[in-house]
Amino acid sequence: MNKVIITNDYEKALKDIKYDVSFIRDELKIEDVNEIKKEAYIAEKHKKIILIAAKKYNIYAQNALLKILEESPKNIEFVLLSESKYNLLDTVLSRLVLEKIFYKEEEKKYNINNITNSLIFDLLKEDLEIKEIKEILKELLPKASSEEQLKIINDALMMLELNIDPKAVLSMVMLGFKERK
Repeated sequence: MNKVIITNDYEKALKDIKYDVSFIRDELKIEDVNEIKKEAYIAEKHKKIILIAAKKYNIYAQNALLKILEESPKNIEFVLLSESKYNLLDTVLSRLVLEKIFYKEEEKKYNINNITNSLIFDLLKEDLEIKEIKEILKELLPKASSEEQLKIINDALMMLELNIDPKAVLSMVMLGFKERK
């Protein structure tokens, strides 16, 4: 049975989903769909699960997937993974069973109430994802005590969107909020 899985933790879901062949992309494109079709039409005696996981799904690629999702080859099952159902066209969603996998948010690892050099160093040693840095920024927002600190958060969000080095952005923010003695 073909299905789409919507999740709040893309990386964790990738580890938890069982599949035989995967196509994991930042953006699913037409070229990827052509590879998927080739893989799907390799004859199989037993069920084969093909995982298609992307942060973004190109509209043209989705339209190219429609036929194979409607009439899957024998013993082939497709699983699409997305962070939001809004990443997928309604026509694609209508052909798949919708499943949601939501993970509990992990407790915050750091106490940002007292920003010290040691805390900044620990944060920079971690290989934090952009999503995790944005969570830290959200936690800092109510702690902003000046226009300057609000501007630092705003600038940091824009810098992350522009793919500026996340560690550089995080260090700029943390230093802007560090208690001065």
